[in-house]
Amino acid sequence: MSQPDDKRKTPAAAIEAMPRGRWANMRRRIALTYQYLGWRTVLWRIVSFPVRFTPLRHRLKLGTLVEIERRRAKRWYEQEGRPVTVVIPTYGDPMHVCAAVRSVRQTTRRDLVRIVVTDDASPAADVERLRGVVGIDELILGEQNVGFAANVNRGLAAADPGCDVVLLNADVIARKHWLDCLQYAAYTADDVGIVGAKLLYPDGRIQHAGVHRNLGALEWFDHRFRFKPLDYGPANVMASVLAVTGACMYVKRAVLDAVGPLDERYPMAYEDVDWCLRTWRAGLRVIYFPAATLTHLESVTRGTEVGERELASQAAFWERWGDFFDGRGRDVQVAEGRLRIVYVTEDTGVGGGHRDIFEHLNRLQERGHDVKLFTLGERPDWFALHVPVVSFEDYEELVGELAGVDAIKVATWWNTGSPVWQASVLRGIPVFFVQDIETSYYPDDEHTRHAVLAGYRPEFRYMTISGWNADRLRELGLEATLVAPGIDLQTFRPLPHTARRDDMLLALGRTNPLKNLPLTIDAWRALPGAPELCLFGIEPELGPKTGARYVERPSDEGVNELFNAATVFVQTSTHEGFCLPPLEAMAAGGAVVCTDAHGNRDFCVDGENCLMPEPTVGAVSAAITRLVADPDLRARLGESGRRTAQEYAWDRQIDELEAFLRKVAVSSGRRGGRVQLAE
Repeated sequence: MSQPDDKRKTPAAAIEAMPRGRWANMRRRIALTYQYLGWRTVLWRIVSFPVRFTPLRHRLKLGTLVEIERRRAKRWYEQEGRPVTVVIPTYGDPMHVCAAVRSVRQTTRRDLVRIVVTDDASPAADVERLRGVVGIDELILGEQNVGFAANVNRGLAAADPGCDVVLLNADVIARKHWLDCLQYAAYTADDVGIVGAKLLYPDGRIQHAGVHRNLGALEWFDHRFRFKPLDYGPANVMASVLAVTGACMYVKRAVLDAVGPLDERYPMAYEDVDWCLRTWRAGLRVIYFPAATLTHLESVTRGTEVGERELASQAAFWERWGDFFDGRGRDVQVAEGRLRIVYVTEDTGVGGGHRDIFEHLNRLQERGHDVKLFTLGERPDWFALHVPVVSFEDYEELVGELAGVDAIKVATWWNTGSPVWQASVLRGIPVFFVQDIETSYYPDDEHTRHAVLAGYRPEFRYMTISGWNADRLRELGLEATLVAPGIDLQTFRPLPHTARRDDMLLALGRTNPLKNLPLTIDAWRALPGAPELCLFGIEPELGPKTGARYVERPSDEGVNELFNAATVFVQTSTHEGFCLPPLEAMAAGGAVVCTDAHGNRDFCVDGENCLMPEPTVGAVSAAITRLVADPDLRARLGESGRRTAQEYAWDRQIDELEAFLRKVAVSSGRRGGRVQLAE
């Protein structure tokens, strides 16, 4: 797991480095609240904490992150709200227009909102009824049917000069504070250009939470989290997105000035995606803000038949944007057979995840690829990393530099996902190296778990280190290529001149709750004969606390000597993305006792190359006792473990990695298939 441990760089890094325990967890939650919501929310939660477990909770409206954001937006809008023009294009029966206008008037301030309805040459009877709709400030009647984009542009031309614009479909029903939230989000940063809302089907399920390219049918775009329930956590996370639907789109005046109106070459579909892409190219971001929620009356059973206008729009779009998505801007080859690759980490501290990343970098460079590490940390002093390391003070600086590089850009931790994706919108190809489903690091923080899952975007190409991870990603609708960690078999091997003891247990000494070290300690204390327990790692204070011998920061060669001397290596983790130490112990010919930690299922076979007891003191103690008493069993498991480790030799794993990256580099190009349109 490439988990951050640099206390200086970001709140997420500091959180992971904090001590564990009840009060430590409180500190983590305070840090996360500050990161996402600011000091006012931190103070409010501290003051209101005692009543969160009483019926007063509902009176005080202590709610979800979306509810908190909505309240903040409401307060901001009361003080900072500015005028906008709402443009509603329509054609045909004005029934929906009437409902849309009424909902806008009921949920916004009249002095700040001007409504322009533009009709695309509807039949005379419909136009007559449209004239009677109450609440419209200006009605524009087109003489010819010109299509969605050109009809919208009639309204944009009539918008108040200098004002922002909201584009709203005629079949959208506004909800309370929707405009407060959209405008608030639009002014959270100077580089925000367009903001989209969460749109719901009439039955309450999500219809839109941002637009992404459909990797299963690359000529189309689809909505993220479509058909998920209203309260689906990952859909409640604000994020930069490739595009948002024109059904509800807040457009700042800066976009209109820099980008211009909708492109009228699109008779139906793709015009909203085109507008958003031109906004990205102009140096402005497109974001999704879920606290702004509206109902879109589009039927959940909307057909997928594609007509001539949609196909004409599709042809026009790919004529303009085909090279952008699949051409020169995505060319990551330096020369024939060589790729340009940049890995991104939040820090470079000691950890198995970082070791795996650094091995990738070194070995890819040895094969002739142009590789770099971008990080908020420094060049590691604990690993011989031979590739260029570029350090940054923050993610904003990192994104600015990475965005200009034509490369395969690899996120390695959930907090790096959004920066890597944003830096790949215009150039390069984003990849996510998932070393664990990182929700496991935040068992007591639902908001952060949702942010983790929201960061697993469909636009990434995924690789992961274990079958368990791949299965969890598949449950999220994401396919991942398995690239397991490798073993340096020149380092981790049997040492003929090191005598293996018959009274020494070895374990990794970490306080991370997922490592579940207390179970190992309790099982050791329950053993007869009091064998020695030796711990190793970067937390030497655990030695005196547990009564074990502690070897601090041993070299790889030193760890291998410990593996060769130990009677049994014990690891009782509750969860691991892969769990490399037992495999390294196997490579050294040692006997291993480990609990089922999910990620170790790929190589651990109970009774064949290890013992896998239930995670109880009695079961773990019994397994250790059995091995201590049976040298023949230890030898048999050790020999089988060595054969298992051979399958994870680094050359073999880098072959898999290189094959995956080459496939990523050449996998652009449109494929067949049809999905729902983005509008």
